[in-house]
Amino acid sequence: MSANNRIVSVVDDDFSTTRLFHEALSENIDSVSVVSFTDPIIALEHFSDNKDAYALVIADLRMPGLNGLELLKKVKTSNSNVRTILMSAYNFEEDILFLKYMEEGIIDSTIDKPVTMNRLYERVRDELQAYQLKNTKDAKKL
Repeated sequence: MSANNRIVSVVDDDFSTTRLFHEALSENIDSVSVVSFTDPIIALEHFSDNKDAYALVIADLRMPGLNGLELLKKVKTSNSNVRTILMSAYNFEEDILFLKYMEEGIIDSTIDKPVTMNRLYERVRDELQAYQLKNTKDAKKL
């Protein structure tokens, strides 16, 4: 991984989703290293070991062991600069914990599944741009 590349992680317990997103993002988003996980606990361990290299975590809402909301909360608690996207095929707009996490900035944006690849690319590019903008502003403060 080059110094300019930041990690984008895809976490979904469905292997075909992680494989599709991994391949699509690797081939269509420049200057990122894409990693994917079907186990949110292993994803969190990888994040913990590499948290300063991460730019974005995309997590599915419903996963065994550690759901997407809790995974993204742990990510943001550990490194608040990392951008987060919660994705789901289920309506989570009325979930109280989801609304709380949106308000607190734990979840930066959402993706409804199924998602078109163009929509995925657009959302990922938006979040990477927000990440870059925030880190540029933070660097100027130093």
